[in-house]
Amino acid sequence: MNKSEYLQILREALEGELNPLDIENNIRYYDQYIGNRSIDDIEKILGELGDPRLIAKSIIEADRAAKQKDGMGHQSHQDDYYKNTDNNSQSHGRNVGKVLTWYNKLFLFAIIMFIIMLIIFLGSIMLKILFTIGIPILFIIALVQLFNNR
Repeated sequence: MNKSEYLQILREALEGELNPLDIENNIRYYDQYIGNRSIDDIEKILGELGDPRLIAKSIIEADRAAKQKDGMGHQSHQDDYYKNTDNNSQSHGRNVGKVLTWYNKLFLFAIIMFIIMLIIFLGSIMLKILFTIGIPILFIIALVQLFNNR
């Protein structure tokens, strides 16, 4: 059995039991799980997965249990999972809406530290200018004002 036959059997076993969106999400999941590998690797993965009808039965039972637990009116946890994976796959690798990874946090920390150091450096330059030029100018202006008032 090849990948497309496996996915077709799985789809047929799910049809009529789940809504079409859930069927497509499950098919997409197993399609990505199997991936595009060599024929030997695909056969090994399909052997490990087992009968697609058994997988379909497990998916159907899990969906029913989730709906009973949620009171039939709420979305299943499986729906939430697939919505998140759909959003991630649509972002095409961008980190939109994802939690920052440790190296992203480290990079952000480095940028913040660089900005703080730049502000401190520029501030020290401004203070040096103020003390070397600004205070004498203010002193001269104060003296001029003092002598003009007399």
